[in-house]
Amino acid sequence: MKTHRSIADMAATDRPREKMARVGIRRLRDAEVLALVIGSGTREASSLELSQLILKKTGGPAGLLAVDAEALRQVPGVGAALATRLAGAMELARRASIRTGAATPPAPGSAASDACPGPG
Repeated sequence: MKTHRSIADMAATDRPREKMARVGIRRLRDAEVLALVIGSGTREASSLELSQLILKKTGGPAGLLAVDAEALRQVPGVGAALATRLAGAMELARRASIRTGAATPPAPGSAASDACPGPG
């Protein structure tokens, strides 16, 4: 990773929690929303830096929805507890999308995902 910048070093208005309180969760970037779920970072990466790395390694939110805890553990800085927490959150999101009739994104690398445009 690049130079580590802790959340505490960020301007208060740029911190994910404070930004959510100010503008609402729907106005946050994907990495900021994921940082809220992650909670705390590591010595090497803030929760925001870690969330950016996770989204990059998994191919974004749709890819994160499709990976399991074991795949998440392959991301530097993601241990068993965080991988399990993220997998649980993604499973809950998947179930909610099914129950509300929203389309579940195809698994990355599948023929269906190759036909779908990626995030803009």
